[in-house]
Amino acid sequence: MQEKLRYYVAFNGGLKLMQGRSGPMNTVAEFFAGQTVDHLTGCRERPGVVFAAVAHNGGYRTQDGGRTWEKVVEGDVRTFTVDPHDERVVYAGLGPVRLLRSEDCGSAWEPLDGLLRVSDQVKSKWSVPERYRGIQFPHVRCIFIHPDDSRLLFVLLEHGGVLISKDRGETWEDVSSGISYLDMHSLNNYPGSQDRYYVSSARGFFRSDDSGSHWRRVETGMPWAYTELYSYSHDWQFLPGNPPRMMLSGAKGSPGVWSREKRDPEGYILLSDDAGESWRRAAGGLPQRMPWMPWALVPHPHDPNTVFAAMGDGSRGFGFNPKERGNGALYVTRDRGDSWEPVIPEMPAILTAWVAAE
Repeated sequence: MQEKLRYYVAFNGGLKLMQGRSGPMNTVAEFFAGQTVDHLTGCRERPGVVFAAVAHNGGYRTQDGGRTWEKVVEGDVRTFTVDPHDERVVYAGLGPVRLLRSEDCGSAWEPLDGLLRVSDQVKSKWSVPERYRGIQFPHVRCIFIHPDDSRLLFVLLEHGGVLISKDRGETWEDVSSGISYLDMHSLNNYPGSQDRYYVSSARGFFRSDDSGSHWRRVETGMPWAYTELYSYSHDWQFLPGNPPRMMLSGAKGSPGVWSREKRDPEGYILLSDDAGESWRRAAGGLPQRMPWMPWALVPHPHDPNTVFAAMGDGSRGFGFNPKERGNGALYVTRDRGDSWEPVIPEMPAILTAWVAAE
């Protein structure tokens, strides 16, 4: 019998809490009506604790498995990260660019304003596309804590580049050399390494072998590889194995490109078993031509071979208009991406998701 799971699924205009072991999924409750939940993450040791970053409206926490939510951070919160070394430690990223840390699982927060003390030359790169100026601000998109060193942090800015701290957020250095278009998405280290990293962006997927001092694109086998406008990559992760497998989501260009060309994202999921030197499509069970973008690749709470793919058309939040619902689906693989099946084949466009044990 499959384990009973709790699904947090964020659509444009709200969040659904869903449950299901077999058969149709049941909606247990709905929250944040008319708002855009931009990111979800939670604690593995305490699965009832989940954080929701609600764009333009703050950061929220549930401690009872999604039954009730409380605002724990004010402002335009875009991401949370739970420290893998100590789940009492949580980081929050905001726009305009700001980084906060809590040492008590989100009840009290301290600013890490060393991030704002980088040079004016570095901060001059922090921007947003012209169409969003005055509506949105450059913000923290991803906070990465090295799994072998809690003092080693990376922050990705959308837009603005890659920054590293080796002293737990007291001081920061820009490490974006080799990346020309600084719309950054997700970063991770090669398992066991403190030197090799990979990062996804709106224009390319990159590898660094010197802690981010230099980056090079690694896209062989990707659709629209090495192109200027179409090599869009977003969420990704390493899966265990020897060698470890990489799983990456992407699409033909960014949301701005989809809008200009009046088409859907033409999304895909890619796999690599050689550290990103070559890629192939994950095709088994997925639509031959996907009309969605896989916005989030969500790990199973216990099974490392199982990953959920949260899909949606259009941009994240369709420009934050909650009336635009779009179309999407939730898929799962139980064999590290070789085959897929729908958990929910038809639903409004999903922006982000989290899956926790009951």
